[in-house]
Parts: sequence; structure tokens; C-alpha cells
Amino acid sequence: MKLSYFLFTIILSLVSLSIDAQIADTDTLRSLAARKGTVIVDVRTVEEYDEGHIGSSINIPLQILGDSIESLKHYEKVIVICRSGRRSAKAKAEFEEAGFTNVYNGGGWEHLKAILEAREEE
Repeated sequence: MKLSYFLFTIILSLVSLSIDAQIADTDTLRSLAARKGTVIVDVRTVEEYDEGHIGSSINIPLQILGDSIESLKHYEKVIVICRSGRRSAKAKAEFEEAGFTNVYNGGGWEHLKAILEAREEE
């Protein structure tokens, strides 16, 4: 019985983590990024950001996001990005814990950049 409960708890935790890490779909990201009131927050390190980034994004490294999160309350929607999607999933959870309701995991910054560039070409 204890083993079954333990396995159930582990499986439930893994499912919860995978749901939180889900990256928003392309159409949603394209639509959100075009709206006023949306901010793109890049949670990579300053060094990573300096190597390349989306021009309209702001850089707030994940390690200090909690210190700056309140300054972003005036935005209607937040897209969080990083290198691969892992840190942006953590940042999304941090925003939600701070009371933000319209937060989207944009995944890797290069993925979102490609989506935005494709929109501009249309």
C-alpha cells in the first residue's frame, strides 16, 4: 500500500512538472507578441543575453527575477523566454506565485525570434 502511494505521488509530481513546462503554441505566441501591453522577459544571464536576444525583450536573469517582478505588474501579459525553456518554466511559476495570471512560456529565445521574424515576413 505504501509503495503504491509513493509511486502515485511520484507520477503525479512528474505530470505536474511537465504541464508547467509546456511551451505556448506558435499562434498564441505570435498573437501575444503583437499586442500592446505584452512584455517579453528573457531570464537568461546577462552574458547569454548579450550574445543575442530579441530586440523588444527585457533581460531579468532568473536568479534576480523575484526582486524585479513587482515592477512588471503594469503589463497585461508576460511571455518568458530563456535558452531552452527550462528556466522560462521556472520563471512562469514564479510570476504566477506573485499573482500574475497571463503568463506564457515562450521557450527558447531563438524559437520565439523565428516566430516573430516569420510574422514580419507575412
